[in-house]
Amino acid sequence: MFKAIIYIFIFYSLAISNERENIVNVLESYNDAFARADYSDIVNHFDYPASFNLPDKTIGASCKFKLKLIYKKIRGDLPDYYSYSEWNKIDITLIDDSIAIVDASFSRYRDDGNIYDSGSVQYHMRFINDEWKIFTLTPYNKIENLD
Repeated sequence: MFKAIIYIFIFYSLAISNERENIVNVLESYNDAFARADYSDIVNHFDYPASFNLPDKTIGASCKFKLKLIYKKIRGDLPDYYSYSEWNKIDITLIDDSIAIVDASFSRYRDDGNIYDSGSVQYHMRFINDEWKIFTLTPYNKIENLD
């Protein structure tokens, strides 16, 4: 009986570790596409409809075309010296087998390799057709727990 419990625990731990790696890989690929301004690749990381929850409004994209327009605006508003972004922290909470909430912080770098900006984003992701996709994201400054 003890061996069975150990095997179940090991299997569960490996499965969770694998899901974390899968989600991180999707976010790394998304981040790389963003740095390259590859809008066709960026939109492939989303499940539709997708939404951006901003402090004053929610922007929705029902299809890849609309999401490309949104990202052209977001990416176009970055300074000319923007080069790439790196994740500082990625915390993942699996809600069930098909929904994950990701709290991530990132830094943006200049062409010379120096950080010029940083931020945090919460991604909601869905496991659909054997891959993780973003369906909503919310940039934020801080998260406060209300007791």
